[in-house]
Formats: sequence, structure tokens, C-alpha cells
Amino acid sequence: MSDPVPMDTQPVQAAPANAGSWEDALDIFYAPRQVFERRRDGKYWIPLLILCAVSVAIYFLSIQFNEAVADAEFSRAMAEQAAKGGQKMTAEQVAAAKAFAGKFKALVVYILPVMLVISAWVSGVIIMLLGNMMGGKLNFAQGVTVGVLANFPEVLGRAVVGVQGLFLDTATVTSKYAFATSVARFMSADANKFLLKLGALADPFVIWSSVLVGIGVFVIGRVEKEKAAVLAIIHAIGYAIIAR
Repeated sequence: MSDPVPMDTQPVQAAPANAGSWEDALDIFYAPRQVFERRRDGKYWIPLLILCAVSVAIYFLSIQFNEAVADAEFSRAMAEQAAKGGQKMTAEQVAAAKAFAGKFKALVVYILPVMLVISAWVSGVIIMLLGNMMGGKLNFAQGVTVGVLANFPEVLGRAVVGVQGLFLDTATVTSKYAFATSVARFMSADANKFLLKLGALADPFVIWSSVLVGIGVFVIGRVEKEKAAVLAIIHAIGYAIIAR
């Protein structure tokens, strides 16, 4: 009979270490369930700050496209006003409006993060309320965590749009959907706005983010799979109507 192995020579399994926030921002793309398990405590601030920093960088990457969109939307608004018999702006008024918009761009680096934080809080409240209505248990911080982490694929989608703006002719931009990765890209800029928003939902990055919302409430809030899927769809439609 062999002697028992001494306790100090037996292999010891180390407890899995918690990944850092940067790892979570990357792992959410291919291991979302593990990320949500790690973020069950609702600590969302560092992922949110990462999201803000990346979003500001992408905004400046997309500056040419953003300017082209602003010009196209301004021209459309003027055309609609003229069609309704409104007073046409003078050349001086147009120049003043564009000069004001130019000054506003300098403030984007400060305004965009604030808007993203407010948007994350609003999204967190909505996810929390919907999740709890569907039998889950989510607090505010957990709702925000789900919303923030689920937003990273959409940030990637905005980066794809920004990169296109570096290589494609921005003079062809007629709407904010001109370089979109959604069905709305192939719809007329004069199409019904609600239909354009629905077309914007048919976007792989939006669908990806919506799936992550469902996974998040399933893992963190213990919402049943079927109800989590319904919640993700409701969240996606609401987001499209309000934000896109």
C-alpha cells in the first residue's frame, strides 16, 4: 500500500483571477457570458470611461463623414423649409450658422462623453425596469453595466463607418446613413424617417449589441432566456426610434 501524498506536495488549483476592464472591453466580443459573470457586481465606471475615450477617438476619425452629414442635413432642412413656403435664409445667415457649427465641433470632446454617460444611465434604468418586470433581479448599476458592455459592438460599427469616410468620396453623402452598415444605406434619403430607423435596425452591429443585452440580463439578472430575448428586441426597437 503506497504512502499518502503529503499535503504540501499536492497540486493546488489557483482561483480564477478577475480580468481587468480593458480585457472585458475586448472579451465582450467573443466571451460575453464570462464577462457578464465577472461584472455581476455592477462596477461599470471604467468600461464606461473606455467607451467614452474610444467614441471620442472614432468621432475625430470620422470627422470628414460627420461634416458631410451635417452639410447634407442642413441642405435638406433648408429645402424642406423652402417647400413649405418658409423664409429662405440669406447667404450671411447660412455662413453664420456654419461658423457656429464649426465652433461647436471644438466642444465635442467635452460634450460627447457627457452625452454618453447620460445615455448609459438612461439605458441602465430601462434595462433594469424591463428586466425586473420580466422576473429578473437587476439594480441600477447592473442595468448600466449591461448597457455599457453591450454597446461595444456598436462602437466597432461606428469605427467601420469612420474608416469608410477616409477612403470613399464624402461628396456623395446625402444622409447620415450614407456609409451605414445597415439596410438604411440602400434606402432613399427622402424615405419615411420611421422606415429609415427600422432599416437602421437591420445592421449586424446593432443586432450584435442587442444579443449582448439579452445575454447580459440573462446572466446578471437571471431573466429567463425567452424573456431575455424579448427584452433585447424591445430595447433595440426603442434605441432605434430614439437614437438612430
